[in-house]
Amino acid sequence: MAEVVEFTLNVKPGHYAQVLALYSEWAHTYMDINPALVSALIVGDEGTGIVRGIGVYRDHDEAAAVNSDSFFGDFMDAIAPLIEGAPNRVLLDLFHAWSK
Repeated sequence: MAEVVEFTLNVKPGHYAQVLALYSEWAHTYMDINPALVSALIVGDEGTGIVRGIGVYRDHDEAAAVNSDSFFGDFMDAIAPLIEGAPNRVLLDLFHAWSK
C-alpha cells in the first residue's frame, strides 16, 4: 500500500522563503534519485511560519527509509538553524487519491 509522509517544519521568523526554497529543491532532486517517491507537494503559510511537505511513496518501508538517507540528513543539517523545534513527521496509509 502506498504511504504518505507529512513532514512539518516551524520556521523561525525571517526564514520562510529560504526554507521553502531548500525544501522545494530537496524534494525535486529527491524525486529524481529515489524512484520510491511518487509525488510531492510543498505547502506553507508565511503568517504562521509553517512549511509542510507531503510525499507519496510506493510503500511504508520505502517511506520509513528516508530518515536514514544521507541526502535527507544533508537537508536536515541545512534547515536546522532556520527552524524552531523538531520537525513533525507522520506516516499515513494512502487509501484514495484523485487529481485532474
